[in-house]
Amino acid sequence: MRKWVAYVPLALCATANAQSSVTLYGAVDSALTWSSNQGGKTAWQTYSGGRAGDKWGLRGVEDLGDNLKAIFVLESGFSIETGAAQPANTLFGRQAYVGLSGNSGNVWLGRQYSMTNDYFVPLSTSAIVAGGLGAPLGDIDGSWNYNKISNVIKYETPVWHGFNGSAMLSLGGTPGDFSQNRVYGFGGQYSNAGLTLAAAYMNMRNPATSIYGASAAPVAGATFANPVTNPIFANYVTAVSQQVAGGGARYVWGRSQIAFLYDNIRFLDIVRTKSNPSAPPNAAFNDYQLTYSFNLTPAWMLGTAFQYSVAPGSRYRTASLGGAYSLSKSTYLYGIGIWQHASGIDSTGHEAVANLFGLSPSSGANQSAVRFGLRHMF
Repeated sequence: MRKWVAYVPLALCATANAQSSVTLYGAVDSALTWSSNQGGKTAWQTYSGGRAGDKWGLRGVEDLGDNLKAIFVLESGFSIETGAAQPANTLFGRQAYVGLSGNSGNVWLGRQYSMTNDYFVPLSTSAIVAGGLGAPLGDIDGSWNYNKISNVIKYETPVWHGFNGSAMLSLGGTPGDFSQNRVYGFGGQYSNAGLTLAAAYMNMRNPATSIYGASAAPVAGATFANPVTNPIFANYVTAVSQQVAGGGARYVWGRSQIAFLYDNIRFLDIVRTKSNPSAPPNAAFNDYQLTYSFNLTPAWMLGTAFQYSVAPGSRYRTASLGGAYSLSKSTYLYGIGIWQHASGIDSTGHEAVANLFGLSPSSGANQSAVRFGLRHMF
């Protein structure tokens, strides 16, 4: 009798396992990058995640019956070059959530991607051609890097005649101030017969601490340790709120695809600290991306893109070329070439300089980079 009782938990576990699954997945990506001007010098560098981020994760699904499922995702980012966690000091810094999926949609709770990542990335130059180097204006829209938001409640609708949408809310958790560090957004897309239309909106309260990782909120007239070094918008991140709104389209036909994406980014009620005493009260940016790619063969892809970005007092023009060769369904080689030209006066009040995402600012108006890498997905 005792032996029979001892095996009951094992039998129950076997039954549960038959109704659920856990998947290990990830990607490793290492690249060699040449840049023409970082602080006035050329550079050769190895780079982690040259085409997209290095990551590994666990994805679990349990069938609860009646088309209702319990789901979870735990996803960790890291540097293939150093092994360090990305973001730093995190275990599952990319995603960590649990939720339910059913006929009425999906509800997820935990650390998740932003609306700009969910809806902008598939239409972007970064995803189609240039990787992180193509992120607009140092990733000012958050579609590439600062797109991981903590404490999120997200709802996604079912797909209805090709349309679905979602909304998210991240509570700041500050007693007595509901708006402090609050992040919310919504978006939607329509897909049918090769055409995808998408739009999204994000509102980040106190962006310095809620998304950019500052250790303390900016205070008027006081010293502020700014975590952002990109001069294109560094002096604006002390804003009380940052808004990102935009949308675009992608059309796939035959072996070709073309995509257009527009972003409007606003920094509102900018706090003037010791580091940005002359900052304007508000600052608005507009970014336009046009991308085209063509599959020469099932293995070979080539693409090109042009970005035009309008910032307060300055302009940025970015052109890129990219190609990839698939060695298998999960491994490919890639190459990227990109050039940026800046003009006008940047957020720091100095003559605008080029600054491609992931590189140090140029000492002049132009900056170029060439990147070759290998990416494997599992």
